[in-house]
Order: sequence, then C-alpha cells, then structure tokens
Amino acid sequence: MSDHELRPDDLELLERLGRIAEVIDPVPDDVVALGRAAFALRHADTALMTMATDPLLEMAVRDGNGSGTASPLIVFEHEGTSIEVEVSRRGDVAQIIGVVMAAGKPYAVESHIALETTASLSRLSLDAGQFVFERVPLGLARLVLEHDGERVMSTPWFDAR
Repeated sequence: MSDHELRPDDLELLERLGRIAEVIDPVPDDVVALGRAAFALRHADTALMTMATDPLLEMAVRDGNGSGTASPLIVFEHEGTSIEVEVSRRGDVAQIIGVVMAAGKPYAVESHIALETTASLSRLSLDAGQFVFERVPLGLARLVLEHDGERVMSTPWFDAR
C-alpha cells in the first residue's frame, strides 16, 4: 500500500461522513447551478445551438389522442445546422434518436455526435446524419457535434425523460 492509498475502513468512514454532510449541510441549489454553468464554460469556443421547439408543446400536439405515449421532438438550430431528436423513455432509461442536417442535407459522414449526461459520455459516428443512443440515463443531457476531432457546436442541456 502506498502513502496515498486509503484503507477500506477509511473509505467507509469518508462515505459515512459524506452522507451525514448531505443531510446536515447540503450544497445550496444556487451553488450547484453555478458549478454546472462554470463546468459548461470549459468549451466556451463551441457554438451553442438554440432550441427551436418547445418539447412540452410538441408532445401535447403529437399526443392528441390522449394515449400518453408521445415522445417529444426537440429541434436545435445554429447557422443552418439543425439537430432533431426524439426522446423515448424505456423504463428507467431513455432512447435518443436523431438526425443532424446542414443546409437541408445530412451532416458530413466523417463527423461524430457525443451525448453528455451528468453520469456518462457516449460518442457515435453519424450514419447519413442519423444517430441512436440507447440506454441513456434519465435526466439532463446535451449533444455535441464533432468534426475532425474538434467540437463544432453543442445543444443546451435538455431533459432526457
């Protein structure tokens, strides 16, 4: 064991202290929000897309029969490039199906799309501009368009439920 490794009983004690601190002195919501905002700035040179649809309104329109099975269609746009995604909940995970278009055509073949969540990072190659992310943890997510290994643009955080 090196000088920097913790013993199992030390780790257990730290975990217990952490749980106690969460109850007695939780991190204020505004501090968490500021931390997330600061973390998002680590790629400030990446163009931020804007949401062109209201997913709740879109879901209400698509679920006109009252079945409760509609999936929200969310559209993000920036300077002629759009990302359209449909989020479907599958039990305790989600599926995100989407397409990336530039000037009305599928985005470049050699490009990738990354899905960032609060718990994971996944990356896929675009297939004729299309992508499917399976088993996405429920909660906040965003998509990052990459070309030649560089971040080109990203969506704002959205709710993948």
